[in-house]
Amino acid sequence: MIHRVTLLTGPAASGKNTIAHVYATRYCDRCAVIDGDVVRAMLRQPHVAPWKGEEGLRQHRLGARHVCTLAQSFVREQYEVVLLDVLWADLPQIYYEELEGYLFKIVRLMPTWEAALARLHERPPSISDEEARWVYETQVGLQDFDYSIDNSAQTAEETTAEVALFIRG
Repeated sequence: MIHRVTLLTGPAASGKNTIAHVYATRYCDRCAVIDGDVVRAMLRQPHVAPWKGEEGLRQHRLGARHVCTLAQSFVREQYEVVLLDVLWADLPQIYYEELEGYLFKIVRLMPTWEAALARLHERPPSISDEEARWVYETQVGLQDFDYSIDNSAQTAEETTAEVALFIRG
C-alpha cells in the first residue's frame, strides 16, 4: 500500500482548494482532502487567526497536528490524502515529524501577488488585503517545500496535471 500524503500550501487564492478537488476527482480512486482552515475553525472560543501573534501560531500548530492525525487515519483506510494549509514558522517540521514514514511531499502554489490578489477579489470577502499580504509574504519566505509552481497564468487543470506529475512522477 502506498502511504501517499501531499500538502498543498500557498497564499490565499492560490488555488489550493480547487487543485485538491480536481486532483482528487481526476487522479485518485480513493482520496481524502483535509483543509487545515476547516480543522482550525473547530476552535471557537477563542478562534485566533494565524497573523494574530503567539496564540495564532499556537492554534495553527495544534491544527497541523490534528490534520496529521486525520491524514494517518485516512491512510490506514487506504486513501490517498491531500492536505491544505498555509505553512510558516515551524509548521513544515511539524508535518514532516508527524508524517514520518509516509510518502509525504509539500507542493507550494505560488502565483504572483497581483494574480493572487485578483483571484481573492473575485470571491466573497474572507480576509482583508492586509491579511492576504501577510499570508503571501509567509509563502514567499517559505523554504521547506518539495516543489513550487508559479500558477499565475495556468488553468486549474494545467496546475493539477503538473502537481500530479510531481506527486506520482
